[in-house]
Amino acid sequence: ADDPSLANPLQRMERLSTGWFGVIMEFEGVVVETSEETHRQAWLQVADEFRFRKPLGQSLRRIKGVRDEVVVSRIFGWTHNPSVARQVAQRKAELYETLMGGRQLAAMLETRPFLETLKRYSIPVALATPLSESKVKDGLQRHNLAQYFDAVVTAEDSGSAEVEFYYAYAASKIQRPPIRCVVVGESNTSVEAAHELGMKCVVVTGTNPVFDFTGADLVVRNLSQLSFMNMKRLFAEES
Repeated sequence: ADDPSLANPLQRMERLSTGWFGVIMEFEGVVVETSEETHRQAWLQVADEFRFRKPLGQSLRRIKGVRDEVVVSRIFGWTHNPSVARQVAQRKAELYETLMGGRQLAAMLETRPFLETLKRYSIPVALATPLSESKVKDGLQRHNLAQYFDAVVTAEDSGSAEVEFYYAYAASKIQRPPIRCVVVGESNTSVEAAHELGMKCVVVTGTNPVFDFTGADLVVRNLSQLSFMNMKRLFAEES
């Protein structure tokens, strides 16, 4: 985290302290409640409509945090034609909205207090999600949470299929090197992508078994269990 090009020694010392880091949060399952079952139903329906083979449980567990077109082509392997993948993804999004029936995802009860803590300690926060910008910003405004995020990275920002792109771009937007970022996610996809970039990863398990996420740097049931000190300690072993 040190930057020898900085002329101000106090700035260099601040960067070396364990309190100098940024947070990258996912949207569903972290900021707002998850709609995992509704996504699953939409994928099964779209498989029926397009006469694709139905995805198995193992494949469905790998789709969290991944853009729908990438799910179609890479995870389910339904087609490698980009235009067809976009068409299938669009239809899945329509089915998802129909199944939701106008219901909006509620903010997690612990979200606002957690964001208030980060604000109090001047920790920059980015939101990184494969969902559309309009959907995410509408959700943030509806729950009055937009002011807590210094950057929002959505599907429109990505020129890449990789989850790592969202995290790396988010880190650049909040001006923190990857090794000084903590991803707060909800899946092993989050863990793998964060570690690939040298970031730390905290998984919010919700109702999922804690032992499913042994690769994470820290595992919590909800954001009320994630304190500023806990996040500082993630950087305590840096040489």
